[in-house]
Amino acid sequence: MTVNDYDVTADLTPEGRVEWDRMIAGEVYQDSHPEIERKRVEAKKLFRAYNRLDYDQEAERRAIMEQLFAAVGDDVFIEPNFRCEMGRNISIGSHAYINFDCVMLDNAPITIGDYVWIAPMVGLFATNHALDFEERKAGACQARPIVLEDGVWLGGHVTVLGGVTIGRGSVVGAGSVVTKDIPAGVVAVGNPARVVRPITEADRTGFCERIAARDAAC
Repeated sequence: MTVNDYDVTADLTPEGRVEWDRMIAGEVYQDSHPEIERKRVEAKKLFRAYNRLDYDQEAERRAIMEQLFAAVGDDVFIEPNFRCEMGRNISIGSHAYINFDCVMLDNAPITIGDYVWIAPMVGLFATNHALDFEERKAGACQARPIVLEDGVWLGGHVTVLGGVTIGRGSVVGAGSVVTKDIPAGVVAVGNPARVVRPITEADRTGFCERIAARDAAC
């Protein structure tokens, strides 16, 4: 795991730091504040550079991930076109795979565990605009953390909203909208996503045993 120790907020004014701290703390903050927008632009420059790299430019891709994210583990692969809000509020564990066109609005921390798989066109939306029109027009937002524990698999077009934790090894079916916590070791589907059943031994296909036997014969 590579942790980015650089303080991305070091160049904020006191006023800008107040809005940033409120954002991270889950309080109502001014999303349209010019210094919040400046940090958003910094992240855009990094993920756009990442998305332009070829697949064989592994060192360059890794360097940008280490600069963009708060922490990133080993063997992480992110397909283009990846997009995020701040970048520095995202932590990704080892052996994670993020497929095409993922969007992460990380105004609150987004924590992704080891061996997490994210299918194409998934959205992790930690932030939400104010319901009141006048407040919304003035830039009021509130963000809540998202946690994907080890081994989570999100199907295509899944949306995960702020304040949600998805438990270890759970699978969320394609097209689902996750608005509340999902426990470990289950299949959840729907809008809003609901648990439909646990993942059990009956779901094992014998694949690991077959591969182990094949490799042992080599």
